[in-house]
Amino acid sequence: MKDDFYTMGGGHFWEDVFFYQKWRIQRNYVTKKCRLLDNWDIRRHEGSFEECRKAFIAYIEAYQLARQKGHMIIMIHSLGQSKNIFKPLWRRALKNGFMAAAVNYPSTQKGLDAHVKQFHFFLDHLEDVDTISFVTYGIGSVILQKLFADKAQWQSRLKLARIVEVAPYTYGSELMEFLGDNKLTGFFVGPMAKDLAPDKVKKLPQISEMPLGIILTNKPWWKKILETITLSLMPKPLPNEVKDLTKAKDVVYIRSHRLNIFNNKEICRATVDFLKKGKF
Repeated sequence: MKDDFYTMGGGHFWEDVFFYQKWRIQRNYVTKKCRLLDNWDIRRHEGSFEECRKAFIAYIEAYQLARQKGHMIIMIHSLGQSKNIFKPLWRRALKNGFMAAAVNYPSTQKGLDAHVKQFHFFLDHLEDVDTISFVTYGIGSVILQKLFADKAQWQSRLKLARIVEVAPYTYGSELMEFLGDNKLTGFFVGPMAKDLAPDKVKKLPQISEMPLGIILTNKPWWKKILETITLSLMPKPLPNEVKDLTKAKDVVYIRSHRLNIFNNKEICRATVDFLKKGKF
């Protein structure tokens, strides 16, 4: 086996199960084999989780890696995306004194329960962090709801600060349900699409453990077209209705036409403002 191999960061077939100072241990969702990536996404070791964890400790000592401490923002992307979508927000968060971990998970390969299991493992192995906040985009809000529906050890070990949900699936998605039920499109969107059915999302309890801020935005053009074709047009969420349903502390609407929504400076500013002050 040859280490020191550059990777693309494992956006769709690897799941992050450990993060420390931009280093991460990833697990292949099929083989369950793990690999240790450095802050440049170069593979430094491969094997079991325990073996990669042991290799990481050796690298800490060799490179004299500084210990992380303080407030960590956990970022959860949407369907078919990777951690890279959060780069603009990640940079702004670091400038404002936060640590930030944008977490990769194979969003089109597994269902909701499997994704939640990964995040429980990730948070149980989060080290030298005393406070956490969350930022979600799209289906990340549903994963977070299910995550808090379970009782886990990390919830009592870590201080829970704030949550920002950007374009959340508050009411689920009839479009995703339609695509998930179709054999052809279901192959591409994956098992998670069926978990986004409005009746299933409605049954998930709202998060009460942390103050919540929600950023609503306009639908992208491609989603409007697909919803029209499939007769699955969802009503436009209204800030007051969303606030009443979710018990959010603050809800704001920010229009954006960016392909990557986090290339919108106003959305990044509002997100960090809520994480710092509890309001947009």
